[in-house]
Amino acid sequence: MSRLTPLLLLCPLALAACGGSEPAVKAENASIDDVAKATQNAVKMQPGQWQTQIKFVSVDVPGMPKAQADMMGQQMAKMSVQTAETCVTPEMVNQPPSEMFGGKAGAGCTYEKFELAGGKIDSVVSCKPHGAGEMKAPTSGTLGSTSYELTSDTVMSGMPGMPGGGKMTMKTQITGKRVGDCPAQTKG
Repeated sequence: MSRLTPLLLLCPLALAACGGSEPAVKAENASIDDVAKATQNAVKMQPGQWQTQIKFVSVDVPGMPKAQADMMGQQMAKMSVQTAETCVTPEMVNQPPSEMFGGKAGAGCTYEKFELAGGKIDSVVSCKPHGAGEMKAPTSGTLGSTSYELTSDTVMSGMPGMPGGGKMTMKTQITGKRVGDCPAQTKG
């Protein structure tokens, strides 16, 4: 799960950068870059200090032995809520969302579906990282220039070393909000 956490922290910020009520965007089987370009003129995040909170609601690994499932449950309890703060500069807001974080969040990923209208998003991202199986993450929620709330039901399959054919399902709730100005030393 630790390899997925940075992606979960970055994706909502990139999505929020393209959130807003205009224009409406629909795409199918599109690259991360294509969706970023299509959403370039949508309402953007307000620069400032942003707080992102990821709540791990549930994890299911079919066929996992009870001892491992108990250990996973204990780990989930320890990390059930993760919070990170990021300074989003005016320069970052003016970049396409895929470039906002160096383009790394989109490596090996495609939007099977992306719909953004009226501040609401409904998308499915599919990723095939090298040697790590496949990940599919349906995500829905609301996006605005100062906050977002997303729910994702991520399914990972073909993961080496995992029981049940290497399948794991994880439900997360992701919220973000602008909490103020960036600290003086990190501005532009």
